[in-house]
Amino acid sequence: MIRRNPSLDLLRGLAIAMVALTHCSHVAKSAIPGLHHFSWYYGELGVQLFFIVSGYTMMLTFGDKVDLSAARSFYIRRAFRIVPLFWIATVFYLLVQIPENRVWAPNGIGPAEVALTFLFLQWSSPTAFNSIVPGGWSIAVEMQFYLLFPLLICVFRTKNGPLICYALIALVNVVAQFAADHFLMQRMAASLPANEVYLSEAFYFWWLPRQLICFGFGILLYDFIELKNRPTIGALLLIGAGLFSSWTSEIVVLAAAAFVILALNMRAAPLGLLGRHSYAIYLFHFAFVWLFGKIPSIDLVLLFALVLGSSLATSYFIVEPLIERRFNRLGHQLANSRNSPALQPLA
Repeated sequence: MIRRNPSLDLLRGLAIAMVALTHCSHVAKSAIPGLHHFSWYYGELGVQLFFIVSGYTMMLTFGDKVDLSAARSFYIRRAFRIVPLFWIATVFYLLVQIPENRVWAPNGIGPAEVALTFLFLQWSSPTAFNSIVPGGWSIAVEMQFYLLFPLLICVFRTKNGPLICYALIALVNVVAQFAADHFLMQRMAASLPANEVYLSEAFYFWWLPRQLICFGFGILLYDFIELKNRPTIGALLLIGAGLFSSWTSEIVVLAAAAFVILALNMRAAPLGLLGRHSYAIYLFHFAFVWLFGKIPSIDLVLLFALVLGSSLATSYFIVEPLIERRFNRLGHQLANSRNSPALQPLA
């Protein structure tokens, strides 16, 4: 079993703190100069930091073998880690509908949005990708990358495979950004009512091809730190793709900061604790933002403390021991089962 990396937990904790802060800034101001502006515009990069960590972690935990048995084990572990809690969150948010979330389904949530969300196919619809579970678009992106990952690691572990992976990720990112900005957004906008045009921009900003560079940087950091390689050309390819837009330039800075933290093996107990509970906090902190955001004239710092503290307590005392721990254990038992027949290698 792979031991938990304190630096990865620190990064997850930092990521969830950034995400919670930016959502708090949507409903509260701060007496601290500049904090609200920073929270509103840069806190959301916490999601991209999660993607970087995911790329690194998947490389770390997939295993040494690249065959159908390894892929089966990988998918079982991931499914039992992600799916049960997301389904619970889906039911929760269908029962406790947050008013602000209606912006993503202007005509209401119907059977199609519910079905697509339960099947993790919400990425395929502009009215489903974020309309039931707040922030659910990022879970859909993760699930899409999980489907892609065994093929990606299969290529990575061939001769010159890392360079091919970095080149493909950089190319996909640049082409996707160009196509979305100059063609796809306009086509979707033309198909939507005038008061729903904003959905097209969000939809193509939050799709996997644009976010793929974050996972690419996670793989690159794994290559540097865990494999002790110096993939200079790969780094230049990803950084070059990152300089294609101002947003991806921020991802380059984010990846550089993550590299420093991982290379120095940094750790911080409070952030590590948040990191270990980050998935449950991510799914349910929106409800606490909505709840505590009703307090008149609440300051951003106080709201952030209440939201993060309540979300952590919910995960620590309820979600992790009663739900996550049990499903994770079951997933690992099934993944490690020797009862399945022998499977042939992928490559």
